[in-house]
Amino acid sequence: MAERTGIPFTTRPPGNVAARMREQGWWRDRSIIQDLLDAAAEHPEAPAIVAARTDAADPVTITYAQLARHAERFGAALLSLGIRRGDRVAFQLPGWWESAALTLACAWTGAVAVPLLPTMRGREVERLLRVTGARLCVVPDTWGGHDYAAVLEEIAPRLPELRHRVVHGDEAPDGTIDFATYFLQTEHEARLPHPLEVPSGQDLDSVILVMFTSGTTGERKAVLHTENTLHAGTAAAAGVAERGWDTGEVFCSPHPISGLAGLLYCLWGPILARGAGVYLDTWNAAEQLKLMADAQATQVFAAPPFAAQLVEAQRADPREVPALRFVMCGGAPVVPKLVADVTDAFSVPVRTCWGMTELGMGIRTPEGGPPAGAVRSDGRPLAGLEISLREVAGEDGVHRLWVRGPSVCVAVWSPGADGGAARPTWTHDDGWMDTGDLVRDDGAGGVRFEGRASRRVGGPYMIPVADVEGEILHHPDVREAVIIGYSGEDGQERACAVLAPRADRTPDLAELRAFLSRRGMTEWYIPERVLAVAELPKNENGKIVVGQLRPLLG
Repeated sequence: MAERTGIPFTTRPPGNVAARMREQGWWRDRSIIQDLLDAAAEHPEAPAIVAARTDAADPVTITYAQLARHAERFGAALLSLGIRRGDRVAFQLPGWWESAALTLACAWTGAVAVPLLPTMRGREVERLLRVTGARLCVVPDTWGGHDYAAVLEEIAPRLPELRHRVVHGDEAPDGTIDFATYFLQTEHEARLPHPLEVPSGQDLDSVILVMFTSGTTGERKAVLHTENTLHAGTAAAAGVAERGWDTGEVFCSPHPISGLAGLLYCLWGPILARGAGVYLDTWNAAEQLKLMADAQATQVFAAPPFAAQLVEAQRADPREVPALRFVMCGGAPVVPKLVADVTDAFSVPVRTCWGMTELGMGIRTPEGGPPAGAVRSDGRPLAGLEISLREVAGEDGVHRLWVRGPSVCVAVWSPGADGGAARPTWTHDDGWMDTGDLVRDDGAGGVRFEGRASRRVGGPYMIPVADVEGEILHHPDVREAVIIGYSGEDGQERACAVLAPRADRTPDLAELRAFLSRRGMTEWYIPERVLAVAELPKNENGKIVVGQLRPLLG
């Protein structure tokens, strides 16, 4: 099929780069599917996933034998629907084990997985399905009060490349495929003329995953990963102390596996460790604590807002979590008070980390380090990742962070009106990528993050500010708009809309939020504060000077 959108799904790393990465042990010729099959053969009844759902009384445990069987079945089901290598398969599911099995099915068949966050709403889902040219999309019927099936039905006529709508739930609407009947219950694997071939060798350098994230400009961009970049993103080739996990680990995180942090931490990592991933489909700190205790979690990864809520829940109703070894925090600045609170509440150390959708986990405080290490540093680069600290003019001791290494994605693409242009990683700047983050040297081979070099706004997930600003400008009373970050009462960065009126009035917060909701804006993108100004300050080039607005927020 011709590439309508311009996304380079056929992008591969240059041959010399792939050879070097294999020689150095960062990349391999073995698939995560082979790891899964070996685990299923060696320990078929061992839990691979423990998943709690809001509509079920008890968590469901998926063994390695079951996960391998369903990954194969889902892959065969995709083939039966005409999905072939390189075709895009989108799914917008909560933290359910089926999402993990679909991701593995795509890796097995060579299809490209396009996981979408469940919090995204129709307007953005339509756009992302269009730009990826997705052939198939899986959604719940309803979940969390939102009718996903109805939204997909409404947007489908405007998506000519979308051939199949698959609905997971009690009843699939007319014109859709019932997930339970077709994917769970039908033994498609038995109908294949020969078993699904396990990927190996150069197949592992093909794109198998597209994730959307917001870049340093606030524009939505697509990040393209291969099996080998994902494998390196878990730091699997590093030693136990550096990567932070050993055989049999039980990983728990509130982050969804439709994001890279959750995917690596609760799917890729557990399979490589022959351990288990623990999922909760609706965030609730008390329920998360119970799940951690019942599943015997050995480690937890949580962005600071989640970690702070876990502390509050533990103080309100203390639970024994005897297997827990440490809590890892990242995705937003980790303040000293949070480190102290977590240590006090759980009697385990805090390990800080830094990563990006573009490269998985990149920097981490190692095992065996001093308990207070997370206060002074965000860690050292993981094995294979190179960092370059480049001076920032006029900023004493502050550097812009560039990275290069085996976990960095093979391409980044920013969709525009004409399909945009892709930037293959290894054909620019000798493989170096600008992270857009500002850091200080911690004096011990690592870094401490200072802030952002651009207008990125948000906590563990960045808000696409340019997109939100564009939508606000549709309001009849708004002439100019800019989104800037401010620190909430919990210390986390939140979004404020600074508005210049078209006439004499500016919409208040309630009116603006209602307006954006009606336009289908994803809930967590919508500003939590409004500031009205007569004019937005601009420089000589006509660009908004955000620095002049921040003092107005108080």
